[in-house]
Amino acid sequence: MSKKNTKKLPERRSPLMTVCKVVTLLLSLWFSGAMTALSGAGLIYNGESYGAELKNTGVFLIISAVLMVFGAFLCLFRKKTPNILAIILALGGLVLCLVMLKQLTDHADSSGWTDKYTMLPVSDMYMRRILPSIAPCALTAAIAAVQLRRFGAVES
Repeated sequence: MSKKNTKKLPERRSPLMTVCKVVTLLLSLWFSGAMTALSGAGLIYNGESYGAELKNTGVFLIISAVLMVFGAFLCLFRKKTPNILAIILALGGLVLCLVMLKQLTDHADSSGWTDKYTMLPVSDMYMRRILPSIAPCALTAAIAAVQLRRFGAVES
């Protein structure tokens, strides 16, 4: 049999790639999932006093959290379609999250919201909670891109 007719077998799983996937999934569950979704849930829960605009912001924060976590989950697979979807969902969720964060911090700053104990602006708290979700999204996109290129992404 000639070398042209042989099918290239996918490489064995790399321990480094496995560790990267586990770390990405854990970071995504914590920062993208818990922090972002719980911030959105808090806005929805207190929506009566905040108004409809911030209630909608809370809904979109939860949607962005779901997109980012689902994107991180899809990068676990070595097939082409899940990896493409992982990049789209993670980055799309991140963009939505950052847009909602901007609206939320602008509203908090214009309303003069401060922490009652430290008197720091509440917008700083939201930034510290939600901005770290950039890291798992970047890792998700990087892992998916590496798998698409390196493993040739077995057709799905």
